[in-house]
Amino acid sequence: MSLDARFEKILWEYDLSTIDIKSDIVWERIFSLADKDLSDFWISTVWKETAKSIFVRNLNNLDKKSQNYWWIIFWVDTKKALDSNKTMYEKLNKPIFSRNFG
Repeated sequence: MSLDARFEKILWEYDLSTIDIKSDIVWERIFSLADKDLSDFWISTVWKETAKSIFVRNLNNLDKKSQNYWWIIFWVDTKKALDSNKTMYEKLNKPIFSRNFG
């Protein structure tokens, strides 16, 4: 099933007629950029259980805010992943310690 015009706001750089609603780029953008109406439409199209399994499978690829939001939607325990998944700020500002004992 190709995408309709409502997906243009999150997939502006793609030709929507060539993308399937179940493709990886669609769920990546849905989980991180979509608004409630668009995500509700996507979930109802691919079925909630399929969307939930995609979320669980790709939990570590999402930022903390997205994980938190989708946890509320799917009721999946993300505590372990939230603790291990760092924000982009934390990844970029990780202190590097080096000592010379020689």
